[in-house]
Amino acid sequence: MERGPDELVEAGYFEELARTREMLNGRYDDLKSGRVKPIDGEEAFARLKARTEAQRNRPA
Repeated sequence: MERGPDELVEAGYFEELARTREMLNGRYDDLKSGRVKPIDGEEAFARLKARTEAQRNRPA
């Protein structure tokens, strides 16, 4: 049986959703077990901003 485009898109969406859910579960487990420590949202934003600036200022 051949799938139509809508069915293929839907199947891809559910596969991606399952992978995302798996990744989030793993991240949650890492936090809950203490393997990783959470960081404040402001700190996360500052780190991202600094990394972005460093990439922009890097010679091409």
